[in-house]
Amino acid sequence: MSVVIRIIDNTNNVLGDLDLANFKDFPLALTKGIVNLDNLKARTGTYSKTFKVPNTKNNSNLLSNVDNINSKKDYRDALNRKPCVIIVNNNQNDSGFLQVSKSINKDYFELIFFGNNIDWVKSASELKLNDINWKNNSQVYTEIKINQATTGFVPSFPPVIPAVFDYDYYDHTYPYISRGGNKSNTSTSVEDFYPCFYIRSIFERGLNQLGWNVSSNFLVSNEIKTLVGDLSNSMTVADSVVNRSKTRASRSSDVTNYGGDIKLVFNDDVNPPNEDTYDNYNPSTGFYVVPTNGRYNINVSLITDNWFITGTGNKNLTIKVASGSSTFFGFGLNVIDERTVSVSSTESITSTFSFQVNLKQGDNLAIFTKWTANPFSSFSENVKFKTGTFFDIQRSSKLSEGDNFLLTEIIPDSVKLIDVINDFTRMFNIYYWTDVKTKTIYFEPRNDFFKPITQALDWTDKIDFSKNYEIDYINTYKRNVEFKYKELNNDQWLKGWQDVNKRTYARYNYILPDRFAEGTDTIELSLFSASYGHSATEISTTNSTDTSPSTLKIWNNYQTKVPTERINSYNPKILFFNRSTQVSSTGSNRMINIFGNNSIYIPYGIFETYNNVTSPMNLSFTGADGLFSTHYANMFKNIEDGGRLTAYLRLDDVDINNLDFRNLVYISTPAEVTGYYIVEKVQDYKPLSDGTTKVNLFKFEDLGNVAIDASQKGNNGNENNEDNTPSESNVYVINSGQIIDVVIFNEITQSFEQVIL
Repeated sequence: MSVVIRIIDNTNNVLGDLDLANFKDFPLALTKGIVNLDNLKARTGTYSKTFKVPNTKNNSNLLSNVDNINSKKDYRDALNRKPCVIIVNNNQNDSGFLQVSKSINKDYFELIFFGNNIDWVKSASELKLNDINWKNNSQVYTEIKINQATTGFVPSFPPVIPAVFDYDYYDHTYPYISRGGNKSNTSTSVEDFYPCFYIRSIFERGLNQLGWNVSSNFLVSNEIKTLVGDLSNSMTVADSVVNRSKTRASRSSDVTNYGGDIKLVFNDDVNPPNEDTYDNYNPSTGFYVVPTNGRYNINVSLITDNWFITGTGNKNLTIKVASGSSTFFGFGLNVIDERTVSVSSTESITSTFSFQVNLKQGDNLAIFTKWTANPFSSFSENVKFKTGTFFDIQRSSKLSEGDNFLLTEIIPDSVKLIDVINDFTRMFNIYYWTDVKTKTIYFEPRNDFFKPITQALDWTDKIDFSKNYEIDYINTYKRNVEFKYKELNNDQWLKGWQDVNKRTYARYNYILPDRFAEGTDTIELSLFSASYGHSATEISTTNSTDTSPSTLKIWNNYQTKVPTERINSYNPKILFFNRSTQVSSTGSNRMINIFGNNSIYIPYGIFETYNNVTSPMNLSFTGADGLFSTHYANMFKNIEDGGRLTAYLRLDDVDINNLDFRNLVYISTPAEVTGYYIVEKVQDYKPLSDGTTKVNLFKFEDLGNVAIDASQKGNNGNENNEDNTPSESNVYVINSGQIIDVVIFNEITQSFEQVIL
């Protein structure tokens, strides 16, 4: 038996092999796992116990001299991670990275190994969604671009006839969601649409960018392909983008400009209040290089003095903003806006000009001045711009119709790839398996994750029955298991609905049998909040809730009419996007007035079936077709009635090397444990040992589903369910002869709640 731990760099170049202790004493022990049914939030990978390697010169160098606190090398990098592979008997057994725990007395290092099958999780926790390379990242906020994304139109030059429509061409779309503050009370406008990102694209773009392939039938299914995240919550660019554009520069000395169309150079961008943190402006050439596409606010303040003029009459001072791909005025550098002020005095005056212009990333921008006399006399006339003359520029944070922007700019800095992955996992009970050899992440909902029993591995002969085996049953959960979305933020309508109805929308509580301890365990999403349905009369030529299009609403007040103020800064939402016809209860097509034109094709968002419009899936945890019933009911039946076998198995490096947690294993004897099993965890496998390894196996069998509490249901199933009336509850009078207490029986908690009279 031989073991090699080979240190590599990030491009798989070999840096060297660690010196190991005597192989017989080498304590490397690997644990591999997939999921812990005792903890629904846990998804595990490969890791080791702490092990030791000798402090040799070779090891010290490979581990960045972590034993020398005064080393000029960055030992903290060594404490982070060192990519490596583990080779057993000349075959790669695993790959991942080492973390240095400590160095002890110049004698040895303590190390921990983590497999690459969880390395992508760490990388995903560091990748911001606004750092992902999105398709069609560069956008213009116009009717045309919105219509293209919602229809899947693929632009081409020259145009293709017939036109091509393919939603896979886009990573984003534009559902109409009612947020209040519409410009029109009968029609949509551009600013009523915010980009939403396909969840499939988030997974594929993000993980591909991290170097991983994605394989999931569920992710590419027709239903999930239309699942989107509303991440931006307002059409504003991130603060970091705005700050990147900020520049202020001024004149630190007087300067005289002659005649017309002369560039005004502001020679100080350093001394406060001036600033140019990102070096956008060159105080020598007078050019500002535009950092990103967008609408910019420009202010120019000119202090002028000493007008020399041979003619008579008023003097005109014109300030011009020029931008373009070159630095030659009138040749690729052209005037995009200008202002003129008339001055009749020869004394010192201050003139202020404000501009708002669309600029293109990488273009050069400069301020030009031109002055003339009326009547015009000659170019020998001049004007002095005094010390303190300045200009400042900053990109506008709010996007308006016609603005250029990047999709990456509207995603908040705080949202990470792992946030979306975690919520997706909890919604659909996703299991993962990572093939580090092909750099592929496989994942499906639990009910579809495992391979057929016909492909099960027979591990009967591997069990060492000379050692005790254990059969146990899960009892670690609290009796009440709560599934819910993230608590609402700034979604005042839905908050009001919850207050009136005395329950949390889309939440489901499952009650386990009596053998489980009292209390509540909560499975809660960390990013997305739930959304409620809406009959969008505000974008319909009719005022009927039946004939108006159905979509979702996010309002800043609990009221009947659409708010006049638009909601901002709400939690991200997850929903299905569709562009299709909607049929009313009477069988007629509903219509949307989109950009002034009536259409039966409605770009809408939906969370669960509402007002005769069917959702591809019910995204509420409640209901017979809800997330709990669909993705958790079978598993909880196994938690209640299934069992776990913990035994010692004779596993060799081939077994470990080929271990695929999607494969079931079969045990034929003894009769007490016969059956098919999920491999939950392989504990402390020692590559250099001929002994046995402790393995957790959970019985895989179809025990059916737990019963679904029909009283816990969503409220989007009925038409016109938008009133402010609380749901009915049974009221009981205590001590019948005299009212001394009134309580309401809560169907959700199955308990009596006191009413304060």
